[in-house]
Amino acid sequence: MRATVRVLPICQDVKEKFEGWKRRYPSVYRNAYVSDSVQAVFAPFVRLELVKWDPLYHFTDFVGMEWHKELFDYGLLESKVDDSEEDSDMNLIPDLVEKVALPIFHHEIAHCWDVLSTKQTQNAVSSAKMLISYLSPSTKALHELLAVVNTRLTEAVKNLDVPLWGPNVIKAVPGAGQFSAYCFGMSVRLLRNICLWKDILAGPALEKLAIVELLRAKVLPHIKSSGLDAHDAVLRLERVVDSLSAFASGTGLRGDHTEKVRPLVELVKEVGVKLERRHKSRVDENEVHGLARRLKKMMVALNDYDGARAILKMFQLKEAL
Repeated sequence: MRATVRVLPICQDVKEKFEGWKRRYPSVYRNAYVSDSVQAVFAPFVRLELVKWDPLYHFTDFVGMEWHKELFDYGLLESKVDDSEEDSDMNLIPDLVEKVALPIFHHEIAHCWDVLSTKQTQNAVSSAKMLISYLSPSTKALHELLAVVNTRLTEAVKNLDVPLWGPNVIKAVPGAGQFSAYCFGMSVRLLRNICLWKDILAGPALEKLAIVELLRAKVLPHIKSSGLDAHDAVLRLERVVDSLSAFASGTGLRGDHTEKVRPLVELVKEVGVKLERRHKSRVDENEVHGLARRLKKMMVALNDYDGARAILKMFQLKEAL
C-alpha cells in the first residue's frame, strides 16, 4: 500500500503532462507517436500495483485498482482534436492488460495453479473472463494462455488414476476402501473444475476432456467396479451429476450434452433397478423412497424426463417432476 501511495501522485503527474501536451500541441503529440509509446511509460506503475495481485487466491477486478481508475480516461479530451483519425489512446488500458497483466496470469496458470483446487479454479476462471473482456479474440498471447489451460487440464486427466477394484479387493486389503474413495473424490473435483471453463475453452475440446476422457473412461468404470450398495452408489452418482452442473441450463443438462452422458444415465437406471428389488421386498421402505426421489432428481438434472417418470411410477411416488 505504501508503494501505491508514493507512486500514484507520480503517475498522475505524468498523465497530466502528456494530456497537456496532447491538448496544446495535438499535431506534435501525434507526429511524435506518443500514443505508441505511452504504454511503456505507464507500465511500471501498473506492474508495481500488480505485485499484490493474486488471481488464483482472490479475484480482484481491475476496475477497483488505482492504475485503472487513473488511466481509464487517459487522453479523452472534452473535444476531439481530429475527428478523421481514430484516437489510439483509447487502447491504453487493453494494451496494458495484454502486456503487463496477461503475462503474470499466464505464469500463474502454467506454474502455480492447483488444477484440483476448486477455489483456485473458480478464481482463475473469473480472472480469465476479466482479462478476455479487455482483449481482442485474435490476440496471440490470449490463445497461448488458453492453450496452457487446456494442457494443464489434459495432463491432470491423464495422470489421474482411479482404481477399478472390485468389492472383494476392497474388503480384503486394509485401507483400499479409503484410498478408492479418495481417488474418486479427486476425479469428481477435477470433473467439476474442467466444467468451470465451459465459457472460455472451446466446447468440443472441453467435452472431450470432461465427458469422454474423464467421466466415461475413468469415473463411471470406477463406480461400476466398486460393487457399491444402493445408498453409496446414489451418493457417488449425485456428486458426479453435481459436478456436471456447469454444463447445465435451467433445471437440467442442455440438450446437446444429453446423449454424450448417456452412459451416466444408464448407470443411474441400473441403480434404480437394484433399488426396485429392495422396494419389492418391502424392506426399509422410507429409505428406499428417499433414494428413489434422489434418483429422480438426477434424471431431471440429466434431462431424461422419461426416466424420471419411470422412477416415479416404479416406486409409486406421487410428486411433480
